[in-house]
Amino acid sequence: MNWAVIMAGGSGTRFWPESRQHLPKQFLALFGKKTLLEQTFDRLRRIVPRERIIVFVACDKVTLTRKLLGLPGSQVIGEPVGRNTAPCAVWAASLVMRRDPSAILGIFPADHYIRDTKKFQSALQKAYRSAGQKGMPVTLGILPDAPHTGYGYLEIGRKAGGGLFYLKKFHEKPGHAAARRYFRSGRFLWNAGIFVWRADCLLETARTFLPDIFRGVIRIASGGMSASGVKNIFSKLKGVSIDYGLMEKIPGHILTIPVSMGWNDVGGWASLRKLLVKTHGGNVASGKTLLVESSGNFIKSDKKLIAAVGLRNHVVIETKDAILVCPMEKTEDIRKITASLKSRKLNRFL
Repeated sequence: MNWAVIMAGGSGTRFWPESRQHLPKQFLALFGKKTLLEQTFDRLRRIVPRERIIVFVACDKVTLTRKLLGLPGSQVIGEPVGRNTAPCAVWAASLVMRRDPSAILGIFPADHYIRDTKKFQSALQKAYRSAGQKGMPVTLGILPDAPHTGYGYLEIGRKAGGGLFYLKKFHEKPGHAAARRYFRSGRFLWNAGIFVWRADCLLETARTFLPDIFRGVIRIASGGMSASGVKNIFSKLKGVSIDYGLMEKIPGHILTIPVSMGWNDVGGWASLRKLLVKTHGGNVASGKTLLVESSGNFIKSDKKLIAAVGLRNHVVIETKDAILVCPMEKTEDIRKITASLKSRKLNRFL
């Protein structure tokens, strides 16, 4: 049967000052009335029954998540500390295997945007079928429309039939020259971080390549352990991504489906600007704003009037206790602000 795990434990620091420790990015309604997490959950429900969707969040977000999605406690798992995606995936596979030894597990980020849900559903159904039949992981690769330097890339190899390709290699986020080369070649896809894999195959791969994580997670998933016991074990596990910890260890044994579905990782304010309706001058503005001879900006006011003259390509965000002013091309560096706030012990702004 098809199962899904939504990984919702991230902090979303690039969306500061709206994204905070008590309400990170995936719990924000950045476009539309629903949060990114709710939108992800709704997309999956058309392929996977809600009772077979598990959500991993930070421990202090369990109650919020249960209320938001209407899920029982057994489907919302609190991670005591962040340990990247591989330990989470192994934990999820361990849980579903106890209920369904034939489970096929889809692994999904909680905070992405997908415009064409029909194409997403079609590709995902194909991924579940192929993973079940072949026992190999299947990843959705996004057909690039530009030489983007903010995404990892998937290098595709020979055809596997049925619109699938063997995945040749994972590539980290490239520089501008490499990104242009990848884009022109037609052999590279953006890595969306979406994987579908038979749970038993995932666990066996983890047993081989991540034995410490495998042993620790199996102990946790067996149940009957106190919260302090879970934290003690999980905090000692190595933090590693699915890509690096598992996928890169089995080259030639991974399938990918190229798909164009209006995907965006909504990585920061600059990415969000591209998804929203723009006003005169290419600005995106909400709340009380007055823009004169200004263009290409993302301006968002909570209560105060934000007025600008001659402002070009900037992000200005006002919340009840903080104001962000940042050039559009520097939005990737907003995480440096949160790091600085932490080092200065200004935790009330985190």
